[in-house]
Amino acid sequence: MVSIQLSLAGDGRLLILTPETVRSAFFQFTEVNREYTSRQKFPLNRPLDQPFKLWKYKNKRDGIVYRSISKPSWATNITAKETEATLLDGLYRAYLDREKLSYLHQKDIQYIEREINKQIIRNNLALVHNEGVLLEGYGICQQPGKNREKVKYIRRYGMIFILEPVMRQTVLKAENLDLFIQDENFDFHLVRYQGVLLSTARSRLELLFRHRLDFSLTWTCTLDRFQPRQIFRINRIYPCDGFSIFC
Repeated sequence: MVSIQLSLAGDGRLLILTPETVRSAFFQFTEVNREYTSRQKFPLNRPLDQPFKLWKYKNKRDGIVYRSISKPSWATNITAKETEATLLDGLYRAYLDREKLSYLHQKDIQYIEREINKQIIRNNLALVHNEGVLLEGYGICQQPGKNREKVKYIRRYGMIFILEPVMRQTVLKAENLDLFIQDENFDFHLVRYQGVLLSTARSRLELLFRHRLDFSLTWTCTLDRFQPRQIFRINRIYPCDGFSIFC
């Protein structure tokens, strides 16, 4: 099974999908995020880049909607409707036509990739189970005479981040740090701390942050309001099972 590629380039492309991984990534995403409902999937309910017709009909007995590549001639009491095959058909129902639905066009893959990445980055959804929980365990140690060390770590975005606690004052004196910051609601956020800047409009110092997966998403915070519960610097990063870090 081909591993799903992850990127930390900061350009909004956490997931980099290929024909071999687009379905496994989609089903992994929907399995972990049960709140990703039919309404949220609406952007994927759009025709394939290379149009393809399906027949959709509803069974009056069980109420289930069925799809077929041809109009069902065996059931005269069923109302069938011709419709365009969608991205969701390509993801869920490739078995209907292995030649036309098994292979998704590159434009379809790019659209699915953008949709999943948007949901993860903008709506704070997950890629693996038990994300965002601070845990303790043992990792490989590079020091002479030691082969294991106790570490704090967190699973997020399909990766395992090995963390080191850092003081608030240490952060304020630094620039361009990748951090996990725990807010007042006990949630952890992966950010790039850019540094201190002078707000000319307000004539005061502010801290500049960027979303670590999409540097175009920025926000500022005044010194007095920057009071996180905990701050962690990232020491090492490993991919979770089934994933690989591309860049």
